Amino acid sequence: MKKLLVFLLVVAAIGGAIAWWIRGPIAQTTTAALKAYPVYSFVRTRNEALLRAAHRDVNASNLLIHRADLAGPRDRSVTTPNNDTLYSFAFLDLASGPVELTLPALPDRYHSVAVMDARTDNIVVIGSREGGLGGTIAIESGESLPGRRPPGTAAMAGTYRIPTKEAWLLIRILVDGSADLAAARSVQQGFVLAVPEASKRAPRPAILLPTIPDPALLLRSANPLIAENPHLQDAGLAATGYGGAAEAFDDLPVWRQWMWRILAPKIFAQIADGIAVGSAESPDGWSKSPPGIGTAEASDALRAGVALGGLGALPATEAVYWSATVDDAQAVLDGRNVYRLTLPATIPARAFWSLSIYEILPDGRRFYVENPIDRYAIGSRTPGLARAADGSLVLDISATPPADRTNWLPVPEGRFTLIFRAYLPEQPILDGSFRLPPVQRLP
Repeated sequence: MKKLLVFLLVVAAIGGAIAWWIRGPIAQTTTAALKAYPVYSFVRTRNEALLRAAHRDVNASNLLIHRADLAGPRDRSVTTPNNDTLYSFAFLDLASGPVELTLPALPDRYHSVAVMDARTDNIVVIGSREGGLGGTIAIESGESLPGRRPPGTAAMAGTYRIPTKEAWLLIRILVDGSADLAAARSVQQGFVLAVPEASKRAPRPAILLPTIPDPALLLRSANPLIAENPHLQDAGLAATGYGGAAEAFDDLPVWRQWMWRILAPKIFAQIADGIAVGSAESPDGWSKSPPGIGTAEASDALRAGVALGGLGALPATEAVYWSATVDDAQAVLDGRNVYRLTLPATIPARAFWSLSIYEILPDGRRFYVENPIDRYAIGSRTPGLARAADGSLVLDISATPPADRTNWLPVPEGRFTLIFRAYLPEQPILDGSFRLPPVQRLP
């Protein structure tokens, strides 16, 4: 009996030691996945742009591409697009030298020019917040702080440095309704990207990548970019294969490979549920942009969540995003029900605000869905809305048309999410004193 007791104690001690030891590799692998996924999303989105252009025999590296139409249900290259602005974008290759961007003067039209590094942090955000001044800026790779317009100058100028050798330039230009679309397209053409001959290099091969990769593909796609950029590297994660060779996963010990395979599905499931968890924990059902979103101050988990559910999100100083996935009873929003949302008469946003409806795909991405009135968002510029006597706006949210469609926002038949955007938010939004009312489910 005594020998059995000793044996059991030894087994328990060994099991405890293994459990204590394994916590380190589990934490390392989780961190590696969260750090690698935004880089992977950057590569996946870049590849899709390069491949679409390649079908037209065009090299899209360092090429500014103007999207001439507002995003709709068929636009599924970047998750959670907005239906308020035209997009222009370029994937910048800065390894061989700088590029130059010319901006038109737009003091009366909201616009933003964002430049993200290869892990999707916004390093540069200029435009209306700077007064809508035109000018020409240089964008180059380097560790210095971003440039700023010299005080007293009447145009944008200076050099902006990005801490990685590849970057994503994303321009948003407000469209004030369908009648304004032609004018907005004309404005788009005023944004011009110049690439000096010395700054060009041969295009890189691109392959189409899934939204959620297996561990081997995650490392194979992200590692070349990580290895080329010290800003992305983390020596403490070398044992996981992060930042190593493209085929680093194959060279890992078998137990490390199995740890990746076991943990990865759980990690990606948690990333996909991130927005829903935030709104479900809020008393009014809305989750607000978390601190650090879209910046280098974001946590690894937040950055990975944005890369999956809101890729390209702006920092809170430029735009604040609220997300609702539950109603006033904390029940999941579902198109089989009918909802109502009453927005206050005044929303403290200097530029504009809008509310969009998205279906939620199994992989966690969010997109618009076809509806009978081609309305995917309602906002401060939507014509013909009926306001109450106190100025408030009562929105009908349902899959089935109400008797009066004036304030109707159609939803898909199934799970959906609401995203509310406030551009150039004022202090009540930034300090949290302004909140959105809950979404009411009607009987």
